[in-house]
Amino acid sequence: MNTEALYVEPGGHIEDFPLADDAERQHKAIADELDGPAVAWRLGRHLTVHANPYAHQRPRNKVALSTWHDLAGGAGPDLRGPVIVTGAPDRDGRLQPLPAASAELIAHWASLQRAASIVDGAPAVSAAQDIGTRDVQCDAYAVRHDRASGRWAYVVLDGIGDEDDVQAHVRRWAPALAREATISGDPADAIVQIRAQINARLGARHRHYMDPAAVAVVAVYHHGDPTLRLAWSGDARAYRLNHIVGLDQLTKDHNYAQELLDAGCTPKAWDHHSVTAHLEDGEIGRTQVEVDLVPQLILCSDGVYYPLETREPGLLEAAAELALDAKDSAGSLVAEALAVGRRHDEKCDNATALVVTFPRPTA
Repeated sequence: MNTEALYVEPGGHIEDFPLADDAERQHKAIADELDGPAVAWRLGRHLTVHANPYAHQRPRNKVALSTWHDLAGGAGPDLRGPVIVTGAPDRDGRLQPLPAASAELIAHWASLQRAASIVDGAPAVSAAQDIGTRDVQCDAYAVRHDRASGRWAYVVLDGIGDEDDVQAHVRRWAPALAREATISGDPADAIVQIRAQINARLGARHRHYMDPAAVAVVAVYHHGDPTLRLAWSGDARAYRLNHIVGLDQLTKDHNYAQELLDAGCTPKAWDHHSVTAHLEDGEIGRTQVEVDLVPQLILCSDGVYYPLETREPGLLEAAAELALDAKDSAGSLVAEALAVGRRHDEKCDNATALVVTFPRPTA
């Protein structure tokens, strides 16, 4: 399976980069993304690396250089700043999708670079996913740091359904939403902008209920801003956790179960599956909280919180508190959610948790 293209930053952050259908629009989008003219370097028969030739004052892109050395051997061009890696052009000049094996190699070098890089005052992040008993992983998460603004964005998408097109949908739009959030600094506005981009792809036709969709939660943090900003559409959730107040839900679900609760009624077991809003349409919730009151932020899909809070009440908070100081706290939450499903002999949904521990001021 191929990806379209990859946007690769020097520090190891990578994300999918969609390619247009014709060569002219492809190259224009690449130049726009790289903030200027782009030079295309051919790497073997199957890859092309696009870089801004005027980025000589930016950091060397060690991910791209390591990939080049691994595939071609010897010294490559002095690639600096972000680059976009695509497949080779065809006879008409149209860039082809990136071969899967090449994308995996880039991801490998990126993971090594991320592990080696340290950003002063950076939040600590752990993330984990499990497919559960589903056939397709239709959750996605993204973390993005914008060096220019200093903002961080954290995103979790939970795709509606269990199909390949839903998986492709969340993998495309999770990093796009994170990028938009770092640009605007307003997570609710980022959802609005991504919603417009998604619906623009439908062209003249109206949205159909069978089109891919996902619920979303996004948070934006800046080390110089005392406020953590959050937005959501659907029933992906955000929690704050500390040892004093315990676990505090920061979002309010957009689903039929929540509507029944608001009306003083008791939801049935499956009412939470009927969402009333999602990334593509419907209400957008927003809130903000002082960062000092959020030692740890948890973003998660219902595959994590639902089994933990409904099957064994109190277990969600207990599992989170046990992992409060652990680097693998997201993994602990996901593992515990799946363990509950197994104990109750139930099917397990896709489960995703993204946990952020914010830097504390030093005396």
